Amino acid sequence: MTYHSTTFRMTNKQKCFQIFRPQVEEFGQRYGLSQKQVFNLTLVIDELITNILSYGYTDLEEHFIEVTLGIDGDRLIIEIRDDAEPFNILEAPEPELDLPVEERVRPVGGMGVHIVKKLMNCIEYRREDGRNVLRLEKDINDECPCGC
Repeated sequence: MTYHSTTFRMTNKQKCFQIFRPQVEEFGQRYGLSQKQVFNLTLVIDELITNILSYGYTDLEEHFIEVTLGIDGDRLIIEIRDDAEPFNILEAPEPELDLPVEERVRPVGGMGVHIVKKLMNCIEYRREDGRNVLRLEKDINDECPCGC
């Protein structure tokens, strides 16, 4: 199989949605993704980039965020690299969906990460050379290709 990918870069100072949405739509069109798949891909990237921008940086400097989208057979691959504070999405607490809002320890937050976890088949996180590296995989046919 042949691996096809596209990478785009943005900074924490840019309006990220304006940067990545056209790139995601063009990628989806090029590789025959359905409108629902493109919507879900955009949603996942938006949630993750929003979290990086909202919580990841403690200074006012410009930081680069790199997003790579790939297709490997029936597998869609997203890889996000940033130099924000370390954050392992796999260790994020689940939202308390079974409790009324007024009884929750954390009344807000965590839904974006929850959505990402539900939409993707496989998620891997590592810290490498001072950068977060998040790799997400989704089988285009909704079957997990990596056995997780």
